[in-house]
Formats: sequence, structure tokens, C-alpha cells
Amino acid sequence: MPILLTGLSILLSSKLGRDSFKTGETISIEHANNSFLPSYLGYFFVVLSVGNWETLVFVYSVLFVFTFLSQALYFNPLFLLFGFEFYNITTKNGAAIFLISRQLYKTPADIEISAAYRINNYTFIERG
Repeated sequence: MPILLTGLSILLSSKLGRDSFKTGETISIEHANNSFLPSYLGYFFVVLSVGNWETLVFVYSVLFVFTFLSQALYFNPLFLLFGFEFYNITTKNGAAIFLISRQLYKTPADIEISAAYRINNYTFIERG
């Protein structure tokens, strides 16, 4: 079920607002695939210690609300199964952007994106 919902979220991402990144707008790029590991391992261990469904739903509801309100980075580790990579990029204007993409970027000069879909003000997904 989580894999199906992740696939659905990727399909629905085309309904989000669009932005673009032109060549020369990015000054740095960093691979971010491993940055999610401590957070998601923590959630996994919480699940192992919960004894009933009511507590599990309550704990994950509270986590969802805090994550949503904090405007934290939104990414699903199951995106890795769909071939996505995670990047922290910095624009020449100084904005720190989190990019979810299937492309393999190595240098800032490689980044030219005609359609990046805005998840929030600092998180984008490139579907191509």
C-alpha cells in the first residue's frame, strides 16, 4: 500500500505549481540521499515499540502535524524505489532548495530544469 500511494503522489505532483531552473542559477549542489536515514530509522523504532493501533495512529498524527507545520523537507524514502535522487542545491540568490529528481546531477552547471513542481517554497520535484 505505501508503494502504491507513493506512485500516486508522483502522478499527482503534475498538478502542483511549476518553476524552472536555468543554467547558471545554481552555485552549489550536494547529494542528500543519506540525510533522511536517522529520521526514518527513528520512526521505525517507534513503530516497533507501539503496542496498539490507537497509539500508533496518535503518534504518527502528531508527527505529521509537526512536520507539516515546521515546513520541514518533504521527501519519502520510497521515492528511491522509483529512481529518484535527493539534492540540496543553493541558488545564486542564496536560496537553499531541496530537489527531488530522477536526473543524476554532479555539478551546478548540470542543472537546467524546464519544469520543477513546487511542493513547498523550498522543495521541488522534477518528474522527467
